[in-house]
Amino acid sequence: MKKALAISLTGFLMLGFIELSTGQNITNRQKLKIENEVGPLFHSMVKAAEALDYDKISKGVDDRYHAGFITNDSYYMRYDSLINILKARSQGAARQTITIQKEKITVLSDNIVLLTAYGNSNIDLSSGKSFSVKFFWSFVYKKIDGNWSVIQSHQSNIR
Repeated sequence: MKKALAISLTGFLMLGFIELSTGQNITNRQKLKIENEVGPLFHSMVKAAEALDYDKISKGVDDRYHAGFITNDSYYMRYDSLINILKARSQGAARQTITIQKEKITVLSDNIVLLTAYGNSNIDLSSGKSFSVKFFWSFVYKKIDGNWSVIQSHQSNIR
């Protein structure tokens, strides 16, 4: 009896692992549709960042899961703490220009997407000085109530 139970349990666990490894099947057409929804949203958020419009950026974020946000060496459990710091740090900035060198959208399921990108940002200060930063980004988007929203992000910069 114990042997039969052990064999059954092992078989059940193996089937579970196989199912986990195959993931969700999404057709190429579904992937393309999702990419065409998330891509323009990402680019509109980049334009809002160039304009230093943090309110518009925030409309694309849903922090109900408190998944966390990482910027350089700092972890923020809640989005509002991150955005308040970014607003304060941008006080001396006049504008910024963001150039995406490469981006990749990976559709993980019908409601989860990973977007990674890297590029350069040129920041012009009110004082007339400017500087450039190379950045690396990753964003996790989730479809919530019919809309795609960032639920987690990681951003690293190199000057």
